[in-house]
Amino acid sequence: MRGALVFMANDRYYRWTLTFLQSVRERNDRLPMYWIPYDENVRKIRSLSAAFNFEPIDADFTTIDAFANRLFPSRLARRANLRKYAALQLQCDEIAYFDVDSVVLIDPARLYGHVQPGVVDLVYLATSPGHVYRKDRMSMARAEFPNLSQLSAAAFITSRHAISIKEMIATIEEHHDLYQAFRRRGSLYDQPLLNFVLDRAGKICKHIRDLDPGLAGMASFRSSHIGFRDDHLIDKKSGRNVVAVHWAGAFKIGVEALNPRYWPLGALRSGCLKRGLIRAAASAT
Repeated sequence: MRGALVFMANDRYYRWTLTFLQSVRERNDRLPMYWIPYDENVRKIRSLSAAFNFEPIDADFTTIDAFANRLFPSRLARRANLRKYAALQLQCDEIAYFDVDSVVLIDPARLYGHVQPGVVDLVYLATSPGHVYRKDRMSMARAEFPNLSQLSAAAFITSRHAISIKEMIATIEEHHDLYQAFRRRGSLYDQPLLNFVLDRAGKICKHIRDLDPGLAGMASFRSSHIGFRDDHLIDKKSGRNVVAVHWAGAFKIGVEALNPRYWPLGALRSGCLKRGLIRAAASAT
């Protein structure tokens, strides 16, 4: 299998998942798609598989769950964030992972074909400065990792041939003290870990904008640099198409509703949700 798209969800994020799945299937109805269960609360998500043509990932979570338990023993509610990296067990050439609090705006098949282990190990769609390493350790991190990207773990494309779960775990455990000294605290778990592994292992990471001249990457719904042109969401500085919009953080729809600048994106998101609800209902009958 050449490429597949992977997402992680549970019933808490049911409506976000509906929105995300609808956005993907409106642009590509045939791309293989796999779901990682965040936890056991997944009855509603599982019910969407026929409507949106996805399968549960065939992966063993034992190793990654045990690793998360060792790494974050007092953070039971957040340990499962690391399950997204079970995508690396998928038997395909490339995987594109997306968090479900996003809306995809292009055919995701366009994202494949750039990963070549040792040349381009991972393609990222956005950066997340300040949300990877501790602010008071950034100078040390830059000295240790001159090529650090501070990439967002909300969306990326890579291959099991470029990075494996075994390598991720070994890198963290071998350099555990350095990882704990550098990583940003708070509610961040998967993102600092991914960045540290990539930086420590010397993986070659490229932004999609450096590989596809027509794409700008993933944008936050809060970004002031995006806008609509001829029904396409673009980066206003470059004129390139936005790959996806991300509603990151704990406060999403409330912020969107209060600021008129966000209303067009709110309409985009709610439109996807409505069409997704219709699709799911039609499949259930």
